[in-house]
Amino acid sequence: MKPMLRWSTGLVAVLALVYAASPYWAGWQLRAALKARDTVSLQARVDWTALRAAMKPRLAAAVDQSASESGRVTGYLKRVIGGTVADKGIDLFVTPANLARVLAGREFVTSQLGKVGISKSSPATQTPSPPSAPPPPATDAADLEDPDDPVPPRRVRYAFFDSPTRFRVEAVHPRLPGQRIVARFGLQGLGWKLVDVDIVAAR
Repeated sequence: MKPMLRWSTGLVAVLALVYAASPYWAGWQLRAALKARDTVSLQARVDWTALRAAMKPRLAAAVDQSASESGRVTGYLKRVIGGTVADKGIDLFVTPANLARVLAGREFVTSQLGKVGISKSSPATQTPSPPSAPPPPATDAADLEDPDDPVPPRRVRYAFFDSPTRFRVEAVHPRLPGQRIVARFGLQGLGWKLVDVDIVAAR
């Protein structure tokens, strides 16, 4: 009986170890797929439906914020156009290429709003300034990153379980001091898939 107990205990320990390591492995495979621009592999490692559903309200909130900073008519038009963008356009915006940009800390929401004429500052509210010499190019931390490596391991600060079926990875945002890029993985079947990406204040 004792050998059977030891065998069962050992099996449980191995399964627990595999379970604990599996989201780390999933994150590493996702990073490898992004580096290789392997869209076939990305399809299997990202829950695109869940990811788009999670990002849609943030895009809508960005539209509302932009509209609130504009005049009544301009704001109304922005809400109408932006609502369509948030509702329908998110399917076009959340792509493997843009996912890599988000994880790399590069702008996503504002750049996509700009494509449909929705900017964070309305021309009507801008104050013209006299021409001046162009400033020297700024050195951006994100521009110093390897463009083929959206999430270098040195930027990762935390990786832990939020729940038995949710795993969270926090990485330093290279452009926004005090902010973190958070990638959330969900357990689906026997594997983990990326289900959300967000930017939050560092704890």
